[in-house]
Amino acid sequence: MTNLSASTQVSRTENCLATTIDGETVILHRDAEKYYGLNEVGTVVWDSLQRPRTIEEICDEVTATYDVSDNRCRNDVEDILVEMNEKNLVRFETT
Repeated sequence: MTNLSASTQVSRTENCLATTIDGETVILHRDAEKYYGLNEVGTVVWDSLQRPRTIEEICDEVTATYDVSDNRCRNDVEDILVEMNEKNLVRFETT
């Protein structure tokens, strides 16, 4: 899905284990038996998904943490989420 809106709901998929070390997160997708690394911004996005959230809520979290414009944040968060979705780490639901 590439048509994401601010109200698109995002949630973590099952079968992922994650740990954070020095501000960066490592995720093991147990089904795929692959590890994925997230930088600091990716870690904020992942941490915000402890429960399902909208893209708007995730962007609010990122802009509260980093000095970034709303447009830049939205683009970067969507890029991160699309990549996570392609790796089956998150799923999207439109309402």
